[in-house]
Amino acid sequence: MDFPFKQNKFQIKNICDWNLETHKTVYPPREDTYLMANAILKMKKHQGLALEIGCGSGALSMLLATLGWKVLAYDVNPYAVSSARGNVKKYNLENSISIEEGGIGENINISDEIDIIIWNLPYLNPIVEEANKLEYIEDAAYLDLENGGWNKKLSDTLEMCEISDECLVMLLFRTFPESNSTPELWKEKGWSGRKITEEIIGDEKLEVHAFWKPGGNSMPIVIDECESTMDELKKVDNKYWNRIMAKNQTKGRGRRNTDWQSIDGDMVATWKIPKTILEEISPGILQITVGASVASLLKIGLKWPNDLLSNDFRKMGGILIESDSEDESLRVGVGINRTKRTNEELFTSSGWDETLGEMENIEIYKMVDVALSSNLEEHYLLPDISSQEMESLSWKALSQIFSRGVTIKYKKNNFRIIGISEGGGLDILGNRETINITDLEKIDWKFFMH
Repeated sequence: MDFPFKQNKFQIKNICDWNLETHKTVYPPREDTYLMANAILKMKKHQGLALEIGCGSGALSMLLATLGWKVLAYDVNPYAVSSARGNVKKYNLENSISIEEGGIGENINISDEIDIIIWNLPYLNPIVEEANKLEYIEDAAYLDLENGGWNKKLSDTLEMCEISDECLVMLLFRTFPESNSTPELWKEKGWSGRKITEEIIGDEKLEVHAFWKPGGNSMPIVIDECESTMDELKKVDNKYWNRIMAKNQTKGRGRRNTDWQSIDGDMVATWKIPKTILEEISPGILQITVGASVASLLKIGLKWPNDLLSNDFRKMGGILIESDSEDESLRVGVGINRTKRTNEELFTSSGWDETLGEMENIEIYKMVDVALSSNLEEHYLLPDISSQEMESLSWKALSQIFSRGVTIKYKKNNFRIIGISEGGGLDILGNRETINITDLEKIDWKFFMH
């Protein structure tokens, strides 16, 4: 006899040990469910109102409630709603979880009271192994849409809703093989994003990403002209992720108090971040991480430690980090040329118009804001990016330049760059020795065009 209900074990050490009953058309707890559960467990706080889309068996909603959340859960499959309600009742969680039939675009309430939205995004292929095949109603519900997928459908819906400025969206993607839903969509739409966890399951790679509006959905202070955005930000209150952008900066400064020459139309801005970030990483790695974030955005290279270079090794911009002993914050300055220019010494620089095309500086600012926020901003629910992740991001960006035939001369000898240290210095290899250098002024760069 073909029984319509199945028993599914869902167990997390020291938290839950549940035997969940689901109708045969309902998506049961699988490896991707546990991956999302691990991402939920990484959050710094567990209180507030959570919304789960596509709750299936109810496992993740029950986990959220057990951790301390109030939960609104929806599923388009009426059998899932019935199954989840039964499991919630079985484990006495009715006071914390409300389950309704609905999905994105139909009978779902997304309000400004919601603190976090979670969704294991549909990514199943139309053809699945017969042993794992669900009934038609469930397979149809879990096929991804074309043209951006359910992921785009959700982001478009949120743009029309009155959501909280601090709302966090946590989604599970299949990133290999590529599905119609991709994490990059959110950053293109102005959301910050951070990968929380990942796992390779069989021939698929699954990742959980969290997204939020940078600076609590606040806008930067934009001024027409100033001497230095670094100095202007000192005058602003000490709220983190305050930022100032100037349409024209007359006395900008670079490394070792050198002048940074910008012209009208360039992107010059400064961000305020907590100094506590230096408890986990060195100032050197922080500076390279900032440069790596911006270089990836502009599709260019990063020259150690703080120069943004075009793909033919012309300087496009730079990074500067400053702090004062009496201030609990750091100031992160970013300057990027709009167009190429040639100075009196016939040194030609580059601009973003060569890689990104005609864009206004406020557009570039918004892109940089997302890039920096994704790696550096503190969100009250999210773990910070780890020092290992920052070092990996930094080395990846630097390697794009080094791998194209870059060497350095140090003390009259040629060296090859082989890595970076925890302090942000360069590890270089010569004929007989490996050296770590931290002083830019003591080396000469050699770039080889291919």
